Amino acid sequence: MKFIKGAIIGGLITTGVVMAYNEASFNTKKKLKKTGKNVLKKMGIA
Repeated sequence: MKFIKGAIIGGLITTGVVMAYNEASFNTKKKLKKTGKNVLKKMGIA
């Protein structure tokens, strides 16, 4: 059950990030990538 719940939440987060990335301008995309990488490092994923 935890796996399904995590997969659903992860999917929603990923969808939101992709939508925000596609709507962003070129300069904003670079900032968004850096911010995303920093968040992943803090969470210990990357």
